[in-house]
Amino acid sequence: MLKNRFVKLGLSAALALGLLSGGVFSAAAQDMPPLPGEAVIGDLNAPRGLAFDADGNLIVAVAGSGGDVTLTIPGPEGEQPMSLGMSGRIISIAPDGTATDWIGGFPSYAGAMETIGLYRAIPQGDSLWVIFSGSGAATSGAFWMDSVVELDAATLAVKRVINLNDFEVQNDPDGAGYDSNVSDIAWGADGTLYITDAGGNDLLSWTEEGGLQLVHAWMDNPVPTGVEVAENGDLYISFLGAGLAPGAAKIEHWSNGELVETFGGLNAVSDILLDGETLYAVELVVFGEQGPGPGRVISVNADGATPVAEGLIAPFGIAKGPDGALYVSYGTIAFAPGMTGGVVKLAGM
Repeated sequence: MLKNRFVKLGLSAALALGLLSGGVFSAAAQDMPPLPGEAVIGDLNAPRGLAFDADGNLIVAVAGSGGDVTLTIPGPEGEQPMSLGMSGRIISIAPDGTATDWIGGFPSYAGAMETIGLYRAIPQGDSLWVIFSGSGAATSGAFWMDSVVELDAATLAVKRVINLNDFEVQNDPDGAGYDSNVSDIAWGADGTLYITDAGGNDLLSWTEEGGLQLVHAWMDNPVPTGVEVAENGDLYISFLGAGLAPGAAKIEHWSNGELVETFGGLNAVSDILLDGETLYAVELVVFGEQGPGPGRVISVNADGATPVAEGLIAPFGIAKGPDGALYVSYGTIAFAPGMTGGVVKLAGM
């Protein structure tokens, strides 16, 4: 049985309609609410993960806007139309604000509200690690779908491809049928690479010697979206939450293979950042009395969640810059025709 891919990465049609009917913004892209900070770059189609390289350049993964090829994929209400093109790209923004397309031409699968494709681009040493996240069986066989790819940062030559699709096909750790949707990576001090798979509902580890290994699988479909490794080796894993229900999102803290703490009652957590002792989370939307509304950035500890920045439309990725500020991508899902997104530097950070 295939799990619902559209509940893995983004929001359902009902959630999007709730945002629109609640008066969050009108259909015109220019009517988005003001940003809670300084605009770094705008007019991006489905910006996703953020990261900084050693030279202070901000690396932005942009899923794109599809293209001229029309196709259909399975959805919760039957086949859903999508457009396919090569509009995905990785952008590098220099410390002086100059933006350059570092790599272009990634496949982009665009639906009415959500785009599937490039998910994260993370510099590490002499390499650039790229996550291209798909939709399980809906786009099986697509270029690099649901893989973690290591590129040489200088030449952009492919150094290795870690195939998450095959691992899911062969093992299906959560027992819910084939579905892979790679969402994040992080490194341990010993070089072990940790990988979250939102579709497979699992955390994997990878080493050159041992290949892919299962660390843990969740059987209740919580949709893991991010992973951070603390200095002491502890792991923090964020979750979108089963069914995108209010308060269903959470962050788990694991130590020596044991779950030691859960920060619950959160909303649709799409990314986390561990900054020393401070844990930040991005909530894709916030559920209130009137239904779903704009998302926010929060800090999380045992006492609960504290807002850091509110009023962000569909925020997704978070990174800390060398200037000490927090940077967040927004507009990762288009809730209105022509709506684009970008990156904001948070005020007061």
